[in-house]
Amino acid sequence: MKRSVKLVLLAVAFVAVGLGYYFNKRYALEKRYAPVPEKRHKNNILRIGIIGDSWATGISLDTIISDEFLRRGIKTEVISFGEPEAKTKDIYDNLYAGPGTPYSSSEILHHNLDYCIILAGTSDAAGEMGAKFYAYYSSLIIGDLAKNNIEPVFVTMPDFGFKEVTDSLGILKKVRNEVSSLIIDNGSTGNLDDYRKQVSEVLKDTHLQDSAIVVPFNLVCDNYQKHKILYRNNSHLSTAGKQKMGRIIVQYILNKINQGNLHSPPAGIGAPNIASSKPLANIRRSGS
Repeated sequence: MKRSVKLVLLAVAFVAVGLGYYFNKRYALEKRYAPVPEKRHKNNILRIGIIGDSWATGISLDTIISDEFLRRGIKTEVISFGEPEAKTKDIYDNLYAGPGTPYSSSEILHHNLDYCIILAGTSDAAGEMGAKFYAYYSSLIIGDLAKNNIEPVFVTMPDFGFKEVTDSLGILKKVRNEVSSLIIDNGSTGNLDDYRKQVSEVLKDTHLQDSAIVVPFNLVCDNYQKHKILYRNNSHLSTAGKQKMGRIIVQYILNKINQGNLHSPPAGIGAPNIASSKPLANIRRSGS
């Protein structure tokens, strides 16, 4: 065999191994960590954590949540940890990253929290990680919070400018997403409802829906194109959008506190269907 042919074959093999490692590293469903629950102490202040991607960064949502509770006579302490563009796997890993590590949210597990709000999904969808990937790591986050005696408050996959975001990707990322959709069984990547349905099925199959407060995002916005006033750009809520989401989250937590029933929706709201993109009848519609 000619030397040039051997070099070509070697180069092809090298590229194949490299791509295999990259796709496995990016999309693999890795094993969970071993959480060590801590003893919780009751107190007069409601302690709430927020974790997620860029939707959990900054202090605006912290303030909105705190002010909404205070308006109802409840004092809170809110801590928030977010990482811009973080996928659900990154959010899960951050819970166990050592203190001082960039984007570590390990304090969530050691702060005597009552509730932890989970804001994730836009980066998974924008990166076309797939519905199975999103549902798997969402379930790990919810499960480990519950094992640590922290009530998870899971906000389902947000509606956002999904097509606008994916259309704006560079050519290399577009090719990567096309290739990954062909060779990796991560479920459909073309519809946000696929992500919602998949996580709904996983939470039901694992019985984690009984351990979490599930807040359907469609109560905040059921159609990005029709209610852009709720968005700062195609991937993030505006102040008005955050305020609306904050009010709904607080309402769901208060319902749990007052009713003591994990599956009871807030007063005046019908039972949530977390896979549905249609707004519920008894709550103000998006943009109202």
